[in-house]
Amino acid sequence: DYRKAPLCTGDPDALFAELAALPGDKIAKVKVGLYEAVRDGMVVNMLLEALPDLRLRLDANRSWTPARAAGFAKYVNPAWRQRIAFIEEPCKTRDESRAFARESGIAIAWDESVREADFVVQAEAGVAAIVIKPTLTGSLSRCRLLIEQAQRAGLTAVISSSLESSLGLTQLARMAHWLTPDTVPGLDTLGLMQAQLLRRWPDCALPLLEVEALECVWRS
Repeated sequence: DYRKAPLCTGDPDALFAELAALPGDKIAKVKVGLYEAVRDGMVVNMLLEALPDLRLRLDANRSWTPARAAGFAKYVNPAWRQRIAFIEEPCKTRDESRAFARESGIAIAWDESVREADFVVQAEAGVAAIVIKPTLTGSLSRCRLLIEQAQRAGLTAVISSSLESSLGLTQLARMAHWLTPDTVPGLDTLGLMQAQLLRRWPDCALPLLEVEALECVWRS
């Protein structure tokens, strides 16, 4: 199952055709927090206005102060905020992110927090999901436990990539199909690579490197 939420980068105008062509449930991801919060809000608002059936996942990587987060929300039409599935950790602390969700009406998701020792999966007002990066989180049993806990709490569990090769991404796709078959995973990071590795990702034009082309840098 090679579904993925496309990662929106570059000129928003160039994204309209790609996003409009998405089959089925139109879900895309936008990285926010790299530029001014006001600019991010305007871009998100423009995408939601132009594509009425689009839902967005946003990722701020804990980059906003409460004031910047509020500045972002100010530029998103309140009528469209429910089409933001969630923002992953908008602020530097969990309490600030909770306050943002409460004040803006925009749902949040836990990402970095999931890998912290004191994290507990629980139902909370304004929290819609947890994002699980298996490569960083650990064992299959740990990931499976987190997914089961999230589902019991009424949260969406999203399997997401970090910086895997095409080999790693195909394993994450298998895992998502197995453990979260009803949720589109976040696996659109192959464009950051210069080549595919061992296994091809569908419709990817990057060259494929086989084992023979790799340099051995360590041997047990």
